[in-house]
Amino acid sequence: MLELDDMSADALTDMLKASFSLDNWTAMIEIADKLFGTIAVIHATKSYGFDACRPRRSSAYYVGFSLCAKGIALQKLGYYLEAKECIQRYADLSWLKLEDEDALAEIEYYQNTAAANSFVIELLLGNRTVLPEYVWFIKKNGKEELLAGLITILESALNHNYSVDWALEELQSDVELIKDNESRENVRYYIDYILLLSIYMFKRGKSSDAVNLTLENIVLSGNLRDETGFKKATAFYELIRADADASQQQEYHYIMKKIIEREFNDEKEAFVIDHRIAD
Repeated sequence: MLELDDMSADALTDMLKASFSLDNWTAMIEIADKLFGTIAVIHATKSYGFDACRPRRSSAYYVGFSLCAKGIALQKLGYYLEAKECIQRYADLSWLKLEDEDALAEIEYYQNTAAANSFVIELLLGNRTVLPEYVWFIKKNGKEELLAGLITILESALNHNYSVDWALEELQSDVELIKDNESRENVRYYIDYILLLSIYMFKRGKSSDAVNLTLENIVLSGNLRDETGFKKATAFYELIRADADASQQQEYHYIMKKIIEREFNDEKEAFVIDHRIAD
């Protein structure tokens, strides 16, 4: 159990975001429940306690965010039906009876988010009939849905063993547009996408493509110091190492050599700085 008593809604929101970045799904569920309970009391009583605890945003934001975060965590843990229940709860937040502009914008945002996540759950449950509509939804909503959508499509294909080649081809041009010009958060999504694409390619018998994508992922996650992504990419390379040709194995050796040299130089520089401070 986490120590969450007396934490403000905004502090709990920050904890939820941190837990998401660490893939800590169990903690997310606990924090999301606490956030929902905290904001429900505030919304019902309009009691904030100390001014420092006053939420910075509308109640609709925190209610929607807590339910959405819990749904994502349940989805990641494989509890798809429970995640579906969460989606249904934030699909319509009109029961909050808020009429100000900010609240109405949040209610509309979570309504749209629920629509997207409903597609996600259906696909993860194996309902591939929604795939054409989901691809259309992704293209309509642009880069905001693209990488997360591709991850969902690949997860569905891997879990239920069917081809999504046509969907990947349909969205490939959009991936190229955002590949080199994205925020760190979306680059993290890109790293996850490339890992799943590597696994998908390998399972479809395209071993060489899978190895090349994995090498690309090792370089990208290593450059960004994304420890989780780097571990996953290198672990998958080791699993498919036997399918790498001589040039790919040489490339892997070169990548690892450069990473070790960089880490050594970083440590040496830190030692010099520490030594100067000590002097």
